[in-house]
Amino acid sequence: MRVVGIGGGHGLAQTLRAALLYADDVAAVVAMADNGGSSGRLTTELGIPPPGDVRNCLVALAQDAATAELLQHRFQGGALTGHTVGNLVIAALTELRGGFGQAVDAAGRLLAVKGRVYPATTALVTLRARVQGGVIEGQVAVGETTAPIEAVFLEPVGPPAYPPAVQAILEADQVLLGPGSLYTSLIATVLVPGINAALRGTSARRIFVCNTRMQPGETGGLDAVAHVGALLDHCAAPCIDAAVVQSPVLEGDGVTLGPAPWPWPEIELIEANVAAPDDGHDPKRLSTTLAALS
Repeated sequence: MRVVGIGGGHGLAQTLRAALLYADDVAAVVAMADNGGSSGRLTTELGIPPPGDVRNCLVALAQDAATAELLQHRFQGGALTGHTVGNLVIAALTELRGGFGQAVDAAGRLLAVKGRVYPATTALVTLRARVQGGVIEGQVAVGETTAPIEAVFLEPVGPPAYPPAVQAILEADQVLLGPGSLYTSLIATVLVPGINAALRGTSARRIFVCNTRMQPGETGGLDAVAHVGALLDHCAAPCIDAAVVQSPVLEGDGVTLGPAPWPWPEIELIEANVAAPDDGHDPKRLSTTLAALS
């Protein structure tokens, strides 16, 4: 069974760990709009796509634990403060191999990853959000805004998709969207036109994995129906077949299902306990739910 995860950051890494427990072939298609921290600095200084989310996904699929630990090390002092070894390695490989996509492949071999990781695009892009009163620029600013997000978009418009990422989606048996930052990771990936078209054109079963908790600012106050609605609003056509929502709802800021009845009869609703003790997603619980949807 061929499974492709779409999104970015730590949420997608958990999805990949879950997929490894039941799939024969696992791949990730990763957001490329991060402008914060080490990734943002490398994009500004070297003109390369942000490597951080790619690095996290490579580590999630790595079979070489010692090298994975090394690549996740973050410098605490001097000029390298804030940089991770992995981000610097991917930056170096971009120069050595002549391109970002080739660098990610080389880093995957270094880590002996079980699967593949692809950037959604190798073009340099900026995420912007329309909110009441204006436009916010940059993934960090979008993620931290307290104003309700009306829509997000990429600048420049229509960046080219990375061809191997498109091919992976088209050849998949199951495509998993999320969890993770709704606007700044998941939707930022789907906004790449070639990724969007592949998602709409694949014969795979497309499953949205909803966050277990709201993110302050970005998705504060949004229930599961609002999460799905935001994703659908940014797809050119229906782009998911099922949605996994945490049940029971976690205390505090847990994402609730929303008003009944479920408004999309064409999208299967799966309520399942997939949360880990730290309120993220537990790979074992998530894998059981996702394997049953294959």
